[in-house]
Amino acid sequence: TCGSAAGAASAGWRPITANPKEQTSEMSALHIRTMTPDDLDFAAACTEAVGWGAQRGEFELFHAHDPQGCLVAEREGCSIGICVATPYDGQGFIGMLIVVPEARGRGVGRLLLERAIDYLDERGARVAGLDAVLAAVPLYERLGFRRQCRSLRFGGTIAGRRHSSVRPMAAADLDAVCALDRAAFGADRRFFLARRLARAPALCKVLERDGRIDGYLFGRPVEGGVSVGPWAARPELEQPARLLEALALESGEPRIGLGILESNEAALEAARSLGLTARRDSPWRMTRVWEDTCVSPDTRALSSRPEHTVALGASPLAYAIGSPAKG
Repeated sequence: TCGSAAGAASAGWRPITANPKEQTSEMSALHIRTMTPDDLDFAAACTEAVGWGAQRGEFELFHAHDPQGCLVAEREGCSIGICVATPYDGQGFIGMLIVVPEARGRGVGRLLLERAIDYLDERGARVAGLDAVLAAVPLYERLGFRRQCRSLRFGGTIAGRRHSSVRPMAAADLDAVCALDRAAFGADRRFFLARRLARAPALCKVLERDGRIDGYLFGRPVEGGVSVGPWAARPELEQPARLLEALALESGEPRIGLGILESNEAALEAARSLGLTARRDSPWRMTRVWEDTCVSPDTRALSSRPEHTVALGASPLAYAIGSPAKG
């Protein structure tokens, strides 16, 4: 079963040894390489094994966008871990860091993360973000990441309501939506947004007033419900939650899941007003700043001479993250 999420168990992995010579030998046999289309099933099996659902479609997007940022850890021809690094306009985001259970505790995750950081550096990133599950926070801190705020995972069901200002998103809306998204997220995500709309048009909504799009959300079907994100709204929009209510109505009021940065009080209020609740084990949004980049007094903002850069997704316009893997 080499190359599957359970493959390490039959690939000759032994319990961690206290013998440093044996550990060094194992590490020297480890190889970090670029993911190929043949690895997508393994990647999906990894996410399913850790309870994130089989996300083959997401890996297809990652690989189509930037295959060099999709990484696989391999030992003696057997795949044992994955990680994805997505560059964005001088910044970057890291996600999907998973090592098969039998290979954990051997430094595989650290090597994958170091390679992801190096790749973003090669692409000119000065700031990198990620959402860290609680158990992995110490690893990220050792490699220079610092806690920004909790990235709260909200879930629940919403009573659907019809709103005249909310309508289905159309391909003709993408220019306006992507312009608002760039202001909310801090970088160009058109590649991902266009494909998400094409894959699940019924789950993508815009809120339009006087001919201007003042808010939008993207949804995608997942096991047991709908995953929402990104979700964004202009600051003058008084009821951005209408987008979620309209989505719930049209999709049959399924269970909805979304991620909201704890620093966005308006987004938290909107989610809680609809009865959504956050998980106590929600991850930390963490940020790594390159040495030649300065942090401003505003914890949401990072400045690199001579330009001023806001950390990805930290704008108050960004109500829900796009995904835990790409910000």
